Amino acid sequence: MSSLVPLVILGNVNVDLVLGPLVTWPAEGTEVLVPHLEWRVGGNAGNTALACAALGTGAVTVSTVGADLPGQWLRQQLPEGAVRWQPTAAPTSVTAAFTHPGSERSFVTYLGHLGELSWDTVRPLLPPARLALLAGAFLTPALRPDYPRILRELRAAGTHCALDFGWPETGFTGDVRREVGSWLPDMTYLLINELEALHLTGQPTPELALQDLSGQIRPGGVVAVKLGAQGVLAAQLGETHRVAAPSVEVIDTVGAGDTWNAAFLHALLQGAPLPLALRQAVAVASLAISTSPRRFGPIEV
Repeated sequence: MSSLVPLVILGNVNVDLVLGPLVTWPAEGTEVLVPHLEWRVGGNAGNTALACAALGTGAVTVSTVGADLPGQWLRQQLPEGAVRWQPTAAPTSVTAAFTHPGSERSFVTYLGHLGELSWDTVRPLLPPARLALLAGAFLTPALRPDYPRILRELRAAGTHCALDFGWPETGFTGDVRREVGSWLPDMTYLLINELEALHLTGQPTPELALQDLSGQIRPGGVVAVKLGAQGVLAAQLGETHRVAAPSVEVIDTVGAGDTWNAAFLHALLQGAPLPLALRQAVAVASLAISTSPRRFGPIEV
């Protein structure tokens, strides 16, 4: 077991260009000014990788990357050894994240190198691991069709799987629901937000969605529904846990759920029981969204 990497992260690592706050969208042909701009590592997998590096998880992320200037910048932002990069000729993916007054955000993404991320491309780079997080399925179109194969191979290797698939561009159509449903029986940890849970299940409340999803994952697994400012709702073996979030002055919520994922999996890998792991994850995410430069610890729970 000691030769295994604690966590591998497979998914969308890209450049985020964060601008805002944007009060109203400019009409076509017009321009507005915003007071804030920041370049940062982005994407579900990228945000998780950053938080894991700060927490000392020992995670290894596997990703493609462009050979252009944004790709060179991206490769410099994570510690050496934290990411195994597969260069590609495609331009580096960039997401423009617009913050709005309050906590809402809007995203515009150029897919770029993420379109080249496939299982055949990155499988040779993937180390044996205790746990694998599949992140941002709907922004990795070449990887997504291979999810059934990926899950079979990881499970055969004794690797437990966690999933945070993100929001599908098409919305949760019947086909998307069936596709995601086919992944769930191989999942030990399903980590999604409230809106995703409601749309995936068609249930009217997160409590009912949680109950629905808990019956679809691996026996003994955990479903966690992230509720933003309201904390988190989770279930395991028929027992429900709710952790409230502290009241903080929100500076930037971009990547909050991904930070939560990192802290939760980090705590579990350190041997924390589920209630403590939930509390630690809420504490880390709350600290991250209320600090600039962003901090991930130390924390008190």
